[in-house]
Amino acid sequence: MKINYGFVEKIIGYEFGDKELLLNAFTHASFANEKAGEKNNERLEFLGDSVLGLVVSEYLYKLGELSEGKMTFKKQSIVSSKPLASVCYNLGIESELLLGENVKITDNLRENLVESLIGAMYLDGGYEPCKNFIYNFIIKSDGTSLNKTDYKSELNEYVSKYRHEVKYETVDKSGLDNDPTHTVALYIDGVLIAKATKQGKKQLAEQEVARLALEKLAKR
Repeated sequence: MKINYGFVEKIIGYEFGDKELLLNAFTHASFANEKAGEKNNERLEFLGDSVLGLVVSEYLYKLGELSEGKMTFKKQSIVSSKPLASVCYNLGIESELLLGENVKITDNLRENLVESLIGAMYLDGGYEPCKNFIYNFIIKSDGTSLNKTDYKSELNEYVSKYRHEVKYETVDKSGLDNDPTHTVALYIDGVLIAKATKQGKKQLAEQEVARLALEKLAKR
């Protein structure tokens, strides 16, 4: 069984010299197991994950304005499962994924497909095609601005990864009702990590205290 090579190549903006690599990238283990002799995309996924991490790390480094801690959290927000699955869904390439009988497409499969595709692209054309693909479809589609980081989301990813519990508590509110000043305390596992005061919406104080917490965590 084959895939629509032209359809995929047109969408991703790259033409494969070795079509078997492209086919391999779209062959899930569940399909390969049902078809003797077929390769699955797990090894390509492993390779693609590393290439993706390198390209995004290089991109963040060249910005020249982020600390190591901020680069780490920003990288995670770009290469984690949900954004990669969204890229796959938005491109519409999941329709060509070869799956075993009764296997349904999930976000995990979408993420794996993107990483496998990057791995195949690297073997076929080297670093530059991968870089172009990642810049055009993954970095540009990142939902958080580099100049206006969503610190709460980054902190949530961190605490979820290490199974910590984060809590925001408004400890003071003053000023006019239409322009109040909020002071918010942030606790992780019941321990006070930081406090921040901001004029305006409470969310501004929460973002600031999350930023302070991330800085402290990055130094540990």
